[in-house]
This record gives sequence, C-alpha cells and structure tokens, in this order.
Amino acid sequence: MTMRAPDPERLGGLAWTIRTQGAMTKTERRTVLREIIKGQAEYVAGRIKLLTGRTSDAAKVLEASSFTPPDSVFARQAEEAALEQSSAVMGHGYRTWMFGSGLAAIDQIELDPELFYVSALLHDHGIDSVVEGQDFTIRSAERAARCASEAGVDAARSDLVGDAITVHPTAGATVERDGALGVYVGGGAAYDLIGLRTPDLSKRFRADVIEAHPRAGATKAFKALVAAESKSVPLGRFAQLHRCGFNQLIQLAPLRPR
Repeated sequence: MTMRAPDPERLGGLAWTIRTQGAMTKTERRTVLREIIKGQAEYVAGRIKLLTGRTSDAAKVLEASSFTPPDSVFARQAEEAALEQSSAVMGHGYRTWMFGSGLAAIDQIELDPELFYVSALLHDHGIDSVVEGQDFTIRSAERAARCASEAGVDAARSDLVGDAITVHPTAGATVERDGALGVYVGGGAAYDLIGLRTPDLSKRFRADVIEAHPRAGATKAFKALVAAESKSVPLGRFAQLHRCGFNQLIQLAPLRPR
C-alpha cells in the first residue's frame, strides 16, 4: 500500500518533535488549546449519547475478532519490543490497536495493517522512563525505528510509523493533514484512556477487546505516567492536556475495569 507521508515539520510531526523535543511555542499552545476545547465538547456529546444506549448499524455488526495481528517480521519485532513495556502500557498498546482499527472501520478509513499495528503497540513505549525535557514519543519512535531496521523495513515506511507515533497526542489531528495512522493511534488511545467516541463501537466490541487485553489498573498507571510526563516537558502536548483536565477524564472513563 502506498501512503503519502505527512509534512514531518508540522506540529506533532516526526521532524518537528525531534527538533523541538516536544516543546511548543506560545502560538502552538494556543492552537492546541482550541483543539482541546473542541475535543472536550465532543467528549460531552459522546457521554450523553452513551447514556441513550444507541449504537449505529455499522457498529452492531463490527466484530473485534475481525482484526488479527499481521504476519510479518516487522510486526513480530514490535511484539517483542512491546514486552519491554510495563504491563499497563503494553495492554494499552494492544487495546489502542483494536479500538483504533474499529474506529477506522466505522469511519471507512483504510489503514496499512502492518504499520498501524506497530505504531499502536509502541506509541507509548517511551513513557515508562521519563527523560527530562524530551517528549516521550521521540523514544517511542526510536524504538519503532530499531524494530524496522531489524526487520529490514525501508526508511520511508519506518518514518511513517515514527510520524504516527509522534503526532498521536496532538489534539485536532486530521487524516488529511496528519495521516490516518497517527489519527487512529490517537483515537484508539483516547478511546481506551478517556472514553472519547465510546458509543461509536458496540458494547460487545468493547468487552471483547478488554477480555483479550485486560485494562485493570490502567487508570492509576496512566494518571501517574501523564503527570510525570507533564512535569518533564512543561511546554509539551501532554502538559497542555494535563492542565486541561486529562487526568480527571481518565478517572471518569466509562470503560471497566479501571
């Protein structure tokens, strides 16, 4: 599958993140803040919809079992790298893959199965170990790049994964500007952590994902990880989310167990 590479120098892009270490300018922080506010409105609307129990016809027939790991060396390298993560981060990576895949299917957006799998499994690889002043997604992208090198994956495909990983926490990311990989890594992660777009997938789909990759302890673990990352990179995107109540949304997430 041929994929157009997004501009790596845009806010959240791979080159931007490496160059800035994740620190945003005042203008960039204002831009992200506007998108966070829009996202909060979407979150409230979704929680209201969840209370009604309404599910789209497309969601009713979508099965979590229809998404299976790709059979490739790159995928297996990512699975081995995922084992280096804490159990909370590893489980979140797998749930991000499944939830993100489901959301993309509902939206009728095609994803490269191999690149999306690797991006989702390793998107938070760097968050377990804080490095002062460095955005955690840089370390995640570096680990994914090593997997790509070991698997003999070309640089262009490796960079698509790295870009998806670095852009995933950028509020307001779009498929047109940022590429489907990063948008649905971010979407799957937000689905799992705060319940954004929860009603867009069926209750059965959610239950099957959580049965396959249990989320017990995810709330406590990620609240601590987000707080630590925010302190480490005070001008970063996680810090902006944290100031806007991200940890409170993690606590209020409708997915169970916590």
